[in-house]
Amino acid sequence: MIVVIIPFVLNNCTSGTSPERPNAKKQIKTSTASDRAPFSQGIEANGFVFLSGTLGVDAATGRLAGNDVVTQLEQTVKNISAVLKEAGCSIGDVVKATVYLTNMGDYAAMNEAYMRLFRAPYPARTCIEVSALPVAGAKIEVEVIAVK
Repeated sequence: MIVVIIPFVLNNCTSGTSPERPNAKKQIKTSTASDRAPFSQGIEANGFVFLSGTLGVDAATGRLAGNDVVTQLEQTVKNISAVLKEAGCSIGDVVKATVYLTNMGDYAAMNEAYMRLFRAPYPARTCIEVSALPVAGAKIEVEVIAVK
């Protein structure tokens, strides 16, 4: 039996960088990011920007923008846009969105607002109902992937 170990492949997969892709992973962070959170607002890698789930929290007040799904989605998209701008992208560069709703009964209202906030061709999208979100009263969370 012959065993072949290819250190370059193992090193490439574990380090996040290689001689061909120096600094292949870059953190994206706006001034509204919490340094205490154990995640990045966004990560840029290989021409894509991956954003963490984003809530409709107003950066100025630190509270949810409103009590309804549409107001929260509007603020969520503002927050997403700020992170994308920091990465050199815009909402028009989003290719995939995942929407988390605490009540699928809000789907129609969310969908109507979503069509105003995103433009055709719309990103590929998944919508999932969840039992709760990290901030009390949050009705929606959205994560996106954009292409640079």
